[in-house]
Amino acid sequence: MRRGLVSVLSIWCAVMLAACGSSGPSPAAASVVSPLHGVVGGDPLTIRTPSGTVHGVSAAGTRQFLGIPFARPPVGALRWRAPQPVPPWHATLDATRPGADCPQIVPVVNVETGSEDCLFLNVFAPRAVPTTPRPVMVWIYGGGFTEGGSMDDSPANFAANNDTVAVSFNYRLGPLGFLALPALAGESPDHSTGNLGLLDQQAALRWVRANIAAFGGDPSDVTIFGESAGGISVCAQLVSPGSAGLFQRAITESGPCTLPSIPLAAAESEGAQLGPKLGCPAGPGQLACMRAKPAAQVIEAMPPDPSFLFGQGAAWDPVADGVVLPRDPVAVLEAGRFHRVPVIVGANRDEGRLFVALHYNAVGANLTDAQWAGAVDAYFGPTLGPKVQAEYPLADYPDAGAAFGQAIGDAVLACPAVESAAILSKYVPVYEYEFEQTPNPFVLPTPGIDLGAFHSSELPYVFDGPVESSGHFTFTPAQQRLATEVSGAWARFAATGSPSGGGLVWPRLAAPGGPYLVLNTPMSVASNMLGAKCAFWSRSGYTFGATGKG
Repeated sequence: MRRGLVSVLSIWCAVMLAACGSSGPSPAAASVVSPLHGVVGGDPLTIRTPSGTVHGVSAAGTRQFLGIPFARPPVGALRWRAPQPVPPWHATLDATRPGADCPQIVPVVNVETGSEDCLFLNVFAPRAVPTTPRPVMVWIYGGGFTEGGSMDDSPANFAANNDTVAVSFNYRLGPLGFLALPALAGESPDHSTGNLGLLDQQAALRWVRANIAAFGGDPSDVTIFGESAGGISVCAQLVSPGSAGLFQRAITESGPCTLPSIPLAAAESEGAQLGPKLGCPAGPGQLACMRAKPAAQVIEAMPPDPSFLFGQGAAWDPVADGVVLPRDPVAVLEAGRFHRVPVIVGANRDEGRLFVALHYNAVGANLTDAQWAGAVDAYFGPTLGPKVQAEYPLADYPDAGAAFGQAIGDAVLACPAVESAAILSKYVPVYEYEFEQTPNPFVLPTPGIDLGAFHSSELPYVFDGPVESSGHFTFTPAQQRLATEVSGAWARFAATGSPSGGGLVWPRLAAPGGPYLVLNTPMSVASNMLGAKCAFWSRSGYTFGATGKG
């Protein structure tokens, strides 16, 4: 669940192959946003916002305003504090280049990158200045809360082709974004220990609410959407009190709402290990000592699992702290105590295959048939493992990695997504999907490995073209039609609360086992998504993070 894994995918391809190729506008808002609102001197690339004037660049059919600060740099005394407002600036801000990503260790190749001064966002507006306020779509990148950046999956094509205003932003990652310590909670009235990355997301959304009208966006028509950790972030914002009123629709791709958050005590126990590893012993001066350490040293001290789902590293994930997140987010969701907005929920058919390929490539060899049974037992535990082997027999799949990956993907991502859709549908309009399109043009075929419709492979279709980290490729005509249909459905949902239209009929999920949309060439409607497999996992009692390595 790292960076939607598209960025990691490009790294993986390089390692393996040395190349990776080829509702409508609100009347109230309309009354205050004029056709040239925000435009300075008739120049559509110079926009005056309540935060200050910005000058952007024209590219990819959009006006792009890049690297806009939405919070003060979280450095020095502001490290591990809630995001602080940026004072308005007076000179015109050069917004022609994106800001730095937040500090991170890119997995597989183990490369460090980023700057602690990273709380920037990007706005992608239609090239023609809107005459009426446009729907706003705010993208939250994935990356397992340990890596990723606002330009990994640029929404430029999406904004240009769907006449929307799109926003992407950075949020703090790893120990700089999700460290939990009692001393940090005592510093802040919002109890930000463990969830600073989620508070960064809310700060970006508040900036959007205050400033997006200047770019032609409708601040009362905001959709948040994300994949993997970004989808989990969408779920977190659905139940977080601090995000009330900041968005009107939500889309979670391969980021289920029922994955367990880390209990506060467990997160603080792990967080307590960081200070000593940095040479900062417990005591009154520990935080000051930790804040004085270079960011690179902080992220190196307790690195995350480089294989993402195999439990080999520190867990830097959202924390059920009782303030930013409820103590039991799933119970709150089941009780209907969340921000009740329409939601699209979905997953990919072969979620887990990429994770398995990444893990075994990292250790130097693909999973073999002889290793398969032992690998399944080690991951799911000696009691459940044999049952998983029987449910996902090796003979049913092209290789051992595909069989193992299918079990992991269904257990950890796809069936929890189905469960999430069922819970949400009791209270709000829900539209469910499964992405099945194969082959995908941004993974070159590798002998002996079949990744199928893997985790993150839907992103080029959602964004209506190649995303930054997936390499350069050309869609076939059928794939381009699918991309146009999928991105159009996302845009209609943002505008109206329903993805149907333009010849597409996408029924609402009214009850568990109901209709869902199959994203493939061609698209179709089916029912009871992953019914038999999800029934197996429901009976199994498996909980991600509580049994075996997973």
